[in-house]
Amino acid sequence: MRIVQIVLAEDEAIQRKNMTRMIEAACQTLHIKPIITCYESAEAFLFHLEDHQEWQIAFLDIEMAEINGMELAHQLKEKAPYLKIIFATAYAEYAVEGYQVDALDFLLKPINTTAIERALSKYLLIQPKSERFLIVEDLIGKQHVLELDDLILVEVNKRELRLVLLDQELFITGALARFKEDLDQRFVAPHRSYLVNLNHVESIGKEEVILSSGAKVPLSRRSVKTIQKAFIDHYKGSAFYG
Repeated sequence: MRIVQIVLAEDEAIQRKNMTRMIEAACQTLHIKPIITCYESAEAFLFHLEDHQEWQIAFLDIEMAEINGMELAHQLKEKAPYLKIIFATAYAEYAVEGYQVDALDFLLKPINTTAIERALSKYLLIQPKSERFLIVEDLIGKQHVLELDDLILVEVNKRELRLVLLDQELFITGALARFKEDLDQRFVAPHRSYLVNLNHVESIGKEEVILSSGAKVPLSRRSVKTIQKAFIDHYKGSAFYG
């Protein structure tokens, strides 16, 4: 399932709760998984900004004390230009200024789920299909948010998948083909029992793929040409991620 990292700045507790609920409902309709972080002020938002480069969308209430949402947006344009901004306000006259900071959308209060769904749809339309994150559930029912850049390889054994990451290994239930549907084209299958991340491929031999971790993955004869081409295309820049 596609993951979207959302940050919400709203100084009223009830509005934060309502916005969070509507964002979750809109994401469910769009078949995406939101990870939502909330702050009660622009100051708190800015304090934590440097530690959260994974944020993708910022919902900003304009009418906040001290630093308001519009002033926050101007700072974000300099400090985090990758963030897509969606304003929430009761005053339509802010719309013109909102476009000065390249706002993705402008939601007039009272806001409903349909309006949020429309704004999120705009975001999805301008984003590449490749994903940076994936949520999985391990064998004991614990959920993990994985950075795909850190996922080195996936191995299947019957109905169990072994996920090898830079700093850990996880085991989940599932089919390899189904799991691959949630990944992008940097993940290729050198063998029917494996998926590897091209970002972590060091070299390709006649019978094996050697990864940056030192692991060696078998390479089936019928997959040699396909994997070699994918590897070359990847490092030519035709498959760039991040």
